[in-house]
Amino acid sequence: MNSRLLKIFETGFLGLLGFTLIAQQQKRFQCAAPYFSFISHSELQQFRLRFPSLYVLDKFQVEHLLSVIRNQTTQTKDFRLYSDRLIRLLMEKAISEHSKKLAPPEGSQTQTPAQEIQFENKQFCVVVMVRSGNAFLGEALKVLPGASVGFILVQEHPQTKDPQLMYCKFPEDIDQKQVILTDAMITTGGRISTAIKALQSNGVNQENIAAVNIVSCEKGLSKVLHQFPKVKVITAGVDYALNTIQDHRFPGVGDFGDRYFGTVDQ
Repeated sequence: MNSRLLKIFETGFLGLLGFTLIAQQQKRFQCAAPYFSFISHSELQQFRLRFPSLYVLDKFQVEHLLSVIRNQTTQTKDFRLYSDRLIRLLMEKAISEHSKKLAPPEGSQTQTPAQEIQFENKQFCVVVMVRSGNAFLGEALKVLPGASVGFILVQEHPQTKDPQLMYCKFPEDIDQKQVILTDAMITTGGRISTAIKALQSNGVNQENIAAVNIVSCEKGLSKVLHQFPKVKVITAGVDYALNTIQDHRFPGVGDFGDRYFGTVDQ
């Protein structure tokens, strides 16, 4: 083989190798199980120093659950099962953070074999962001069976893509409640910010809101926590990046609502 043909061969081979590596990286973003990439521990610590109202579940507590949810081949029944297990952990963390500031109401004593304890879950309101936030409701009412429930619908404007408040229904005394606001993901932060503003318009203080989601993006989190520094955000992990064309997280979990409710196009 002469030197010219050898050079052409090497150039073609290197190009093919580069294309293969890019394809593998894209595949990793699409289907990240059993590997998945969040921001590093040190980056997360720095992020939390900037935003102390951010709470991220322990990696070793959720690693396996997230690896199943991230896998694009996971079937609906397993996606729902593992999502519910993760949602339960998130809800319990939200209750824990809210309860730190609650004074037990009078008459809420429960007699145990050892002593009296105090707890009243009627102090809570779960506000569901339609539609992916509906997935949280079942587990929420298992741990807070006496909680009231509100609903809020935020949709993008078809031309401007700005989030618009389309519908909300809250309990009349929501301004007296500890609110747990549920949505599957925080991407750009626009949806959740619109929902928080709607709660504030109904008398809810920032410090009485905990926004619970499965995965978040740095960009969206920064926007929300800059605008609402007293709102608690509770998530299972923070993704590195956002696809600016589709507003999907990398590596992400796909369309959570479609996957959870079994409406994925085949």
